[in-house]
Amino acid sequence: MNYSSPVALEKLVQELSKLPGIGRKTARRLAFHLISGDREKMESLANSLIEAKERLVDCRRCYGVAENEICPICANSHRDNESLCVVERASDILPFENSGVYKGFYFVLGGVLSPLDGIKPEDLHIPELMERIERENIKELILALGSSPEAESTALYIDRHLASSPVRRTRLARGIPVGSDLEFIDDVTMLRAFEERVRV
Repeated sequence: MNYSSPVALEKLVQELSKLPGIGRKTARRLAFHLISGDREKMESLANSLIEAKERLVDCRRCYGVAENEICPICANSHRDNESLCVVERASDILPFENSGVYKGFYFVLGGVLSPLDGIKPEDLHIPELMERIERENIKELILALGSSPEAESTALYIDRHLASSPVRRTRLARGIPVGSDLEFIDDVTMLRAFEERVRV
């Protein structure tokens, strides 16, 4: 006779497996870990998730994560206001900030172009990016979109739209493995890729 998991457990596993990078086996391990703890810890986790969803919003300036209209990075007047680092997701900002390699501002595209997945230029924050470059007189645009084919095509799309603009366009050097996510890159690799960035 085959063992049949309780419905509530299977539902929890199913929800956890929807998270990025979490397969069904990992989701099952996490589910058993969560239910084996006391109720207070479970409620604390659930409350933290709800609070984060209620309080966190997109920064009005860079589309990163913020608790107010403007995130702490965009509100920092001591940063270099002539450079703008374009990333795919808000989580991609963390490796730069953790390594301390970059002192300018950021812009989150909200994804990369992917015709197969139906993601077109109008689905991203590309128009807002173009507007910000012009409005803030940006001198250097750093395209830090990773090395996947979709990221490459997105970088080329942005570069073509800025063909007549005087803004200097650079990309991270090739120290980053092809297809990898920036949020998983170690500080030394990020530092080298950033310092050896090249013109687009």
